[in-house]
Amino acid sequence: MFKKSAGGRKKSMIKSAIWRIWGIIFLALVTYFYTGNLITTTIITFTHHFMFLWIYYFHERFWNRLNNTFMLRHKRIFRPLIYEIVLGNMILGSISLIFTGSWTAVTGITLTYILNKLWMYQVYDWIWNKIVKQKEKTEVE
Repeated sequence: MFKKSAGGRKKSMIKSAIWRIWGIIFLALVTYFYTGNLITTTIITFTHHFMFLWIYYFHERFWNRLNNTFMLRHKRIFRPLIYEIVLGNMILGSISLIFTGSWTAVTGITLTYILNKLWMYQVYDWIWNKIVKQKEKTEVE
């Protein structure tokens, strides 16, 4: 089921950090739109992203280690499903509810953020894979 990681720890950490930076900016914009409160926006954004910096790192390591399995063959579906929808909704929804106390804000923040991150995740992964392939191609030549 698992193989030796094709991507190194350094690659996973860099990829995770870049994804987090973009996520921080986007979540701050979405949260501020729904709350209008800079302090609440800051708390929700940084709490969420501190937790997800580590979650994304381990998520990335897990997918790098998978061998020929059903999940790997359907990676394009399972990666965002597990990461964004399952983990994202549970954690962001909980954090938003704790700091806003409003189900309306939770629904708005979570749905807007998660649904947009689904397509962003695909674009980010596509760009990252293009960069990696280009780097590998350059190293071979």
